[in-house]
Amino acid sequence: MSSNGTEPGFREERAGAALLLSLDRPSAGNALDEATILALCTRLDQAARDQTLGCIILCGTGRFFCAGGDLKAYRALENPAALERVFGAARSLLDAIEAHPLPVIAAIDGYALGGGAELALACDLRVAGAGAVLGFPQLRLGIIPGWDGTERLSAMVGRGTAMRLLLTGERLSAEAARSAGLVEVVAENGREAALRLAAGLEAAAPLAIRGAKQALGALDLPRAEARKLAAEIFARLWFTEDHREAERAFAEKREAIFHGR
Repeated sequence: MSSNGTEPGFREERAGAALLLSLDRPSAGNALDEATILALCTRLDQAARDQTLGCIILCGTGRFFCAGGDLKAYRALENPAALERVFGAARSLLDAIEAHPLPVIAAIDGYALGGGAELALACDLRVAGAGAVLGFPQLRLGIIPGWDGTERLSAMVGRGTAMRLLLTGERLSAEAARSAGLVEVVAENGREAALRLAAGLEAAAPLAIRGAKQALGALDLPRAEARKLAAEIFARLWFTEDHREAERAFAEKREAIFHGR
């Protein structure tokens, strides 16, 4: 694993075909300020064009995955226009994660609270370490989730469970979060488990990985449209060099070598 530089509010590393983006504002609980939000948007856009990448892992340093928005910085927001500028940027960040062509894995070690839990919900997979804690305490601050979290939470766990989690502000352990449907994998260390998951993706063709996310992302469309899109993606992938290589490798009883073409 090698370091590839530093951006405002986070560090990045490359591990095989995985890009790790580690929120690195420990004194603020890895909360997202405006500069970090904008820098992450830029980096995600760059990653979308990197054909050597197979997935992105979001994680945090220290005791927090992410504490949500930087409330101390947000106190300076004195009018609706300023509020929309910052919170609109945060919503755009979560939308970019959700719509990203690569799978995005949230490796949750420590606390994912408020907007931090909303950030995790925007990812494709959530891997929680044994000490992870997730919760939505926004109502205790006199607000509701501000980054489209009500919609994502309800879609993921159902309206009743979403209502309970919002009204009570209950903090869920990793196992409780898995039981509620908030995370898919629980392991001793979320980051290490996410890296193992990412390593497993290296056996899949890069274009097929992107195609799978595109097809699954269309499931909110009417059934016929979603099926039509999946069939189009399948046909496009069938005629790629990677699919032909997989056919040859199968016949020759060897591992396929993919090039993303």
